[in-house]
Amino acid sequence: MVAERIGHAMEADDLFIDYGIGSSDAVALAGALEARLGVALPSTVLYDHPTPRALAGHLAGGANAREQRPAAGVHDPVAIVGIGCRLPGASGPRQLWHLLTDGVDAIGPVPGERAVRHPGWAEPGVGTGGFLADVDAFDPEFFAISAREAAAMDPQQRMLLEVAHEAFQDAGVRQADLGGSPTGVFVGISSSDFAVRALSGGAEPDGYTPTGVAHSVGANRISYVFDLHGPSMSIDTACSSSLVATHHAVTALRTGQCDLALAGGVNAVLSPDIALCFRTAGILAPDGRCKSFAAHADGMCRSEGAVMVILKRLSDALAGDDRIYAVIRGGAVNSDGRTNGLMSPSAPSQVRLLRAACAAAGVRPAEISYVEAHGSGTRLGDLMELRALSEVLGEGRAEPLRIGSAKSNLGHLEAAAGAAGLAKLALALFHRTLPRSLHARERAEEFDWDRGNLLVQTETEPWEGRLAGVSSFGFGGTNAHLILEAAPSREPVPARPGRHYLPLSAHTPAALRELAGRWRNALDDPDLATGEPLAAAVHTAGARRDHHACRFLVSGADAAELRRELDRAMVDLLAVPPAGARGGALALFFADTPELQPAVTGELLRAGIRPDLVIGHGRGDRRRTLPRSADPGGRGAGGRPPRQGARGTSLRARRARAPGAAPGRGSVPPRRSRRRAGRHRRPAHQSHRGSPAAAGRLTAALEGSQVRFSAAGPVAQRHGKPAVSAAAELKRALRGLETNVGEVAQVSTVTGEPVDGREQDPRYWAAHLAGPSLLAEALDHALRRGVTTFVEIGSDHLAPRLRAVAGERQAHVVRCATLTTSPVRWPGSTSWGTTPAGRRSIRRPDPRPYRCCPGRASGRRTPRRFPHEYRPARRGRLGEALSWRRRR
Repeated sequence: MVAERIGHAMEADDLFIDYGIGSSDAVALAGALEARLGVALPSTVLYDHPTPRALAGHLAGGANAREQRPAAGVHDPVAIVGIGCRLPGASGPRQLWHLLTDGVDAIGPVPGERAVRHPGWAEPGVGTGGFLADVDAFDPEFFAISAREAAAMDPQQRMLLEVAHEAFQDAGVRQADLGGSPTGVFVGISSSDFAVRALSGGAEPDGYTPTGVAHSVGANRISYVFDLHGPSMSIDTACSSSLVATHHAVTALRTGQCDLALAGGVNAVLSPDIALCFRTAGILAPDGRCKSFAAHADGMCRSEGAVMVILKRLSDALAGDDRIYAVIRGGAVNSDGRTNGLMSPSAPSQVRLLRAACAAAGVRPAEISYVEAHGSGTRLGDLMELRALSEVLGEGRAEPLRIGSAKSNLGHLEAAAGAAGLAKLALALFHRTLPRSLHARERAEEFDWDRGNLLVQTETEPWEGRLAGVSSFGFGGTNAHLILEAAPSREPVPARPGRHYLPLSAHTPAALRELAGRWRNALDDPDLATGEPLAAAVHTAGARRDHHACRFLVSGADAAELRRELDRAMVDLLAVPPAGARGGALALFFADTPELQPAVTGELLRAGIRPDLVIGHGRGDRRRTLPRSADPGGRGAGGRPPRQGARGTSLRARRARAPGAAPGRGSVPPRRSRRRAGRHRRPAHQSHRGSPAAAGRLTAALEGSQVRFSAAGPVAQRHGKPAVSAAAELKRALRGLETNVGEVAQVSTVTGEPVDGREQDPRYWAAHLAGPSLLAEALDHALRRGVTTFVEIGSDHLAPRLRAVAGERQAHVVRCATLTTSPVRWPGSTSWGTTPAGRRSIRRPDPRPYRCCPGRASGRRTPRRFPHEYRPARRGRLGEALSWRRRR
């Protein structure tokens, strides 16, 4: 019925509103459906069940309601099974862990595009902090959000969607298992910088602005996008927001309000106004560093980012054989009450908090071996926190309590600070290593460290501790502390012998290339070489993530073979070309991959790469063109004008019948011939082709001589006598071919010299097919023109030839291509790994970066793409989808 109304079929999981079916249309369709089925239906049935699948389930009597489990008990531990983060210097838990263990200081100047908007950024300590270079970048299509609505969304909401997706992927939770589930969302959020700007007098009002700036929607939008039916709330207790949110998530899991929970926080520093206020109050460090517990501590610095964790009851995580970072034993939240000023901390309140948290977790204070402290770097705040830690946790222990703070690396993430500390502590327990805290070689002099029995962790060291705590305090007086425990040990299950099958998929080829590249890098990790880690990782890639339209599969007995198979399936994509491709003269070299050229050159141009010269080789010489988006005239580097497309199709069809075409695609069997000098010919270089017997005789004759030679294996029968007749036919077929002059200089491998496009007439293409390839001469000409970087698009064979030609001249090759395999369909019963179903995945590439090329929500630049994409919403005939008026 919907198809009859809108003119085409719907996907089963698309929203009705995405096809322009508003409230009046929905009521009319409900009435028509009621008449056709002969059953009473409420007029809101399409809003109650907003997709064809949900509506069909309701009409069939099954609905989508899931049975809610009874409460597990208020003391049931909660496991952290997934982490997603976007932080200064780190995107994903692996990058965060490397940043922490390497002792990286992620503090830096405010990005230039923000600095020019407001003179306040130039004040000491204001324009230095933990900033994200692309805080406002977003791909709205990924989440089925219109560009207009995305532009009205607070960057904090955008980051939350991205990082929530990362966390689910890190936990191995599929989208198909989330929809309709009682999953809770608990978000800490407090910054209003975007709202102030959006609602200022000079801003243009927009219907999307109310939801775009509302803090409540930070959590609600996650629930909406992923169709989560558990509790959904945003919490603002200032700097303790995200840890308070996590505490509420733990309570919801223990009381049965949800079976899975997403908890964390976000912060965006879009304006210097708040920092200027902090500077006036004397709590902002002039150098922009949080020097937690240091003798020279002089204030805090502001930072931005997002951290989200996936939580499950421990019993559920063990039953599902999930990878567990750490276990939350318990925690507490309290308030300072009336202190010596609203923003003044209270040591007695922190003492009460720590005692209550230990009681809730059922542990003795002396059992805790480390605390990830609040550690804001203000002299008074640090001193009060040290006093409280000493009074509760410093007594009755043989060794000092170790303390540290992620703020020394990342700065003060404010509403996301507690979640950042929680992620750091979970990773430390998982890796059994304590990262060092920075800037505290000289400890605060006002505190008696020996008597207090505390020690700042200033070196990264192995750690066998089982219990630890994390604190977060809000400047309005709300305090939170959680106690974590190392994950229970589990006996590794030996991997069964056999091959590993690694399936990779995404919604776009670019996203698939990016994902394949990250897997290629991950397989270099020695920990992933063989055994259970590798088996768990590939099993998770197949059984615990959604599979999309663009896909391919590789198999291997170990990581080394999987790497080799990935190398065969793809070559590394230059999403952002390396530095060598950004300076000096540059040439694009197209190999035998004409079908790749438009997409790959388009990505290079969007990255700012403009070639000085173009060289085509083999089939790559057929289409040395730049995308029309970069070449308004449509003429690119020369060759055929756009209107010659039909003639080009005929050309390809005829060449498919020429010698050397791929067998099984209209080709004739290659003629056997005696050895002939052919394709590549230079005074000191020749390639010879012939039958296996002739090649054997030539090899025997060269053995023991001073002539260097190598066997090339089977080759195409081109550029020699067998192709002469085909060249004559090709010349006749191209009679009347129009040519043009391109704007980018090109060098021909037919002549070894520059050509301007007009010379590429039928005789040229006949010579291209039958004559020798003067690749060496073309490369030599490019080097004489000052080219130092050759960007190779296609198969990997340019580097050795360039070395032979260049001699002492400096030049290098940058490989750039796309996947060479076609999308494949794999059976649902495929056994992805050699481990039992559900075996925990302990190592997978972080599901980031989401996007392969820069972009912004406004749509003025190329949208970013994500490696794990959902289907974008389709637009209906009746107007823009997601209209705010239709969603009231």
